[in-house]
Amino acid sequence: MNKVDRTMYANEFLNEKNTDPENPQSPATSPTLTKRITTLLRWCGVLLILYSAVSFMLEGNQNLSPALRYWIGLILTLALCGGGMICAYALKETKGARIFFGLGTAFVSVQISQVSAMIYGYWHGDNAMQPEYEWLQFMNISPLLITIDLVITIIVATAVSYACYGILARNFLKNMLLISAIGNLFLLFPVRDPDLIALLLITLYLIIRKNELKMIQHSQMRLMEGLAARALINLPLWIILGRSLFHDLSEILTLAILSIVVISCINDAKRFTQSGPIIYVAQWLGTISALVMWLIIINNSSFFYGNSDELISFGAILFLLSFFIQYHAQLYRNMGAILALIGSYIAMMNGLAMAPIMSIGIGIILTIASYQRKEIIPMLSGNAAVLLGFWFLMEYAITRFAFASWIGAIGLGLAIIILASYMDRQETKIIAKSKNCLNELKSWI
Repeated sequence: MNKVDRTMYANEFLNEKNTDPENPQSPATSPTLTKRITTLLRWCGVLLILYSAVSFMLEGNQNLSPALRYWIGLILTLALCGGGMICAYALKETKGARIFFGLGTAFVSVQISQVSAMIYGYWHGDNAMQPEYEWLQFMNISPLLITIDLVITIIVATAVSYACYGILARNFLKNMLLISAIGNLFLLFPVRDPDLIALLLITLYLIIRKNELKMIQHSQMRLMEGLAARALINLPLWIILGRSLFHDLSEILTLAILSIVVISCINDAKRFTQSGPIIYVAQWLGTISALVMWLIIINNSSFFYGNSDELISFGAILFLLSFFIQYHAQLYRNMGAILALIGSYIAMMNGLAMAPIMSIGIGIILTIASYQRKEIIPMLSGNAAVLLGFWFLMEYAITRFAFASWIGAIGLGLAIIILASYMDRQETKIIAKSKNCLNELKSWI
């Protein structure tokens, strides 16, 4: 990218940023009719291109060979990049160039996935796992043609990625190119074993997320261009994830996919959009994924036993998620506290070892958390869990020392006398603290 191009992109970036919100003629607050029409036209063009590409993949290639399907996709990718070059150099307009090169970069990842399928099909031969959909099968391709396709794809991917990220995220160009290269390399791996795919997914997700947390701190990366660049480097990850759904899933791969969905929907979605409906839907999708993931762990572990463990763990998950979500956080905590209380009671009724101690511990945690958040239902649930725990401990002690009940009677009598003496000495303080506590609880409602 030469000096003139960088100046053009910098000027456009400054023009978008330096707008006076109090000026009614500001293009950021009062776009002209022409700008609205051009924006609408751009969206229509993008949707038409995506619709055409999906239609081709699903319907238009039934009678085409796998090699020809790849070349048609490659021509489409090059056509998109050609449109970007026309916008950037002939029309001196960078918004269209960004759209074209962004779409081209997305299509390059699809091309890499096709080459990966060719390599996998040749490497494993007749033993290769193939999805039932014909448009996802790339078999019986000569090694020479695969090599040619691979070399062409690498060249195109390098050039298109450089152009795309140079326009969208100039300050992070090296980082973007490195992450893109790692993602495409992972995408090329000719493996379909679910456990290996799980390892690839988690590794790639951690690499991308580590860099994402650094980039989001820069103001440019929170603009539309930066958001598009950040979304594009995630594309290989989601292609690998989507591709794995067409094969048999192992428990490890299922857990890996669900964990990525949970973190992406609960925590990461808020960094990509401020749209309330999108965040709301993502929150519930992440919540369901977290519960399903934990249910899989419970069903495949000998450590958990019975419905009580499921209720307590589900309650703990809801309570934990409440600190990371934007909607219904108090409802999550209320439901979590109630489930934990019910689970503790069932565990003690079933005579599980250490159930009373666990109930007391859960009650203390709920009480402390509810006091900090000033919420009545977790407070009552926590107090009830503590009382139930002590009640069952007392019942156990009475049963255990039934042969010498006088020991328990003496101990209980001593405790009652000491308690009465303490209450008599601290009557004023106890009454004052009780009133303060009741007033505090009333203020929470």
